[in-house]
This record gives sequence, C-alpha cells and structure tokens, in this order.
Amino acid sequence: MASDGAELAASHAAYILVVEDELFVRLLISDALREAGYRVLEAFNGDEAIDILTSGAHVDVILSDVRMPGSVDGLGLLAFVRKNFPDLPVVISSGHLASTLAFEYGANEFLPKPYAVAHAVAVIKAQLESF
Repeated sequence: MASDGAELAASHAAYILVVEDELFVRLLISDALREAGYRVLEAFNGDEAIDILTSGAHVDVILSDVRMPGSVDGLGLLAFVRKNFPDLPVVISSGHLASTLAFEYGANEFLPKPYAVAHAVAVIKAQLESF
C-alpha cells in the first residue's frame, strides 16, 4: 500500500519550470527539485520558457535567472507571465539584480545567487503552499 501512496503523490506532483542558461546550475537545481518529488521542465532562456508556457504545458511555479541569452531575459519573462498567467508564481534568481527591482516587476520571491540548493527547494515549496 505504501507504494500506492507514493504513486498517488507522484501523480499529483507540482510542475516547476526552471529557466537557467548555465547548464551546471540548471542541472543542479533541476535534480534537487526532482529528488524533492517535483516534476521539472527546463528551459535554456526566456524564449524557450515562453514556448513551453504557450504550448499549454502545465506549470505550477517558475524559477528563472535574469541574465540569459536570447530576446527575452528573466524580467521579460516575468512581464510575459504577469500579463498572460497573472496567478503563476515566479521566483527570480540573480547575482546582479537588486531584489527590489525583481519585486517591482512582480516576482513572488527572489533568490540571490549564489544560493544553496536546499534553500531554493524550500522557496519553491513555500510558493506552492501559499497558493
């Protein structure tokens, strides 16, 4: 019976979209989120993230870096999400941006880089529990 409960929990696992151009960072946080029981979608930049969101993929929380290549950075992605998915929680992460600017753009939470992976997972969990 315990495995049935685990399968049920897995079938209801939240979907986290990780948007990060640095491969090592993206893999590290994505793996930690998967180990915590979440389903993870990955995007290299804001353009890929928008493609995922507009494809109809289910996403419960976005964790996005700010500085990324492409035509849409993290703040541009945040603006897109606020316009098109206003209730979708977005956690912004950056080593260069002031947290106040992230909140002014509508971020639900801010993670300064470098961050501890366990702290990032806890922030994601808190965002899921607040909605």
